Amino acid sequence: MRGRAESIARTYAKRWLWRAVAPAAVPLFAGLTLLLIPLAVIAAPETRTAAASSACSIGGTGATVAGIELDAVQMGHAQAIVNVAVAQGLEPYAATVALATAYQESRIRMLANDGSSPELTAEQAAVTATSLQYAHDGLGSDHDSVNTFQQRWIVGWGSVAQLMDPVYAAAAFYRRLVEVPNWRTIPLTRASQAVQVSAAGDAYARWEPFARELTGMLWPAAQEAATSPTGAASGVCPDLPVPTGSWIRPTAGTVTSGYGLRWGTLHAGVDIAGPRDSPVYAAAAGTIVRAACTSAYCDRDGGRGLAGYGNLVELDHGGGLTTRYGHLSAYTVRSGQYIGVGTLVGFQGSTGNSTGVHLHFEVRQGGAPVDPVPWLADRGVDLNAPNPG
Repeated sequence: MRGRAESIARTYAKRWLWRAVAPAAVPLFAGLTLLLIPLAVIAAPETRTAAASSACSIGGTGATVAGIELDAVQMGHAQAIVNVAVAQGLEPYAATVALATAYQESRIRMLANDGSSPELTAEQAAVTATSLQYAHDGLGSDHDSVNTFQQRWIVGWGSVAQLMDPVYAAAAFYRRLVEVPNWRTIPLTRASQAVQVSAAGDAYARWEPFARELTGMLWPAAQEAATSPTGAASGVCPDLPVPTGSWIRPTAGTVTSGYGLRWGTLHAGVDIAGPRDSPVYAAAAGTIVRAACTSAYCDRDGGRGLAGYGNLVELDHGGGLTTRYGHLSAYTVRSGQYIGVGTLVGFQGSTGNSTGVHLHFEVRQGGAPVDPVPWLADRGVDLNAPNPG
């Protein structure tokens, strides 16, 4: 049962159900749509440019909670924390305590640590700095503290690798919380302090109204996420308004690895790296022939030792032409579905044989891969043009 709960919880990064934040996000959604319109491909094919943006992500488009503005990254981490509470059978108050704690400790951001604290030995600093190898939203330097809760590997919270997994971090917080006597009835700040043992233990109380409102906003989505299939996500970002027949840049970011031999084997596509959970769009219209996990697991980041594309979407454009979108954190389409150019297909991730967040994009003709850069250049899309997102 624990394994199933953890598996369900790990799908946090793969789902954000729009209606959970609709009341706060509708105005932002409208503004985002206006922002994206200028990015559409509106010129002739020979002058067509990129049409992708990372202004929206799997976490949504941000929201204002109790007067506090949260961006898409913060909302995604907050949903993760609430999802774990639901998966473990805890009540909303547990998530409220956790969210208040995470906001005080990191503003609900996944922080790495460069090991620069003078309190660390050289060996401890080196271990702490390994947190930089994992996805993070910024840097902290308080002793050996890492992640949204600023948990410390030296005092037994787990290994650095474990602590840089947002789901593990939340689960570890809850494991200690439920061991606190009368945690359900004592004041939030006492419950948080009993878990964190912070030098500023009274600070958590300040964020209780915010955390209660955020819990109420995210709890229904977490309950539904617990019953949704791994890998699939709701489409929370607007599709791009692109003329029929166009080809577009599939995602925002920078080309970090091109087509050709890499480590003695053919790298059959091009890697475009942007922020985690940046939206990925169909480069052209076609029919989805595959939307699935192609690796041993896709509920978390993969690595060099894991085979497969991770979460993969494959699109058939007719005439033997296909495109592939690999290493997605989640996909938003299903097999057999016909979609237009600019349709949201998923989000950048690092599932499968991957060592960092990016989109692996392939173009195949008759099943054989071709270099996507000149292919798209012939259709007016310059993948090497600056596109930071």
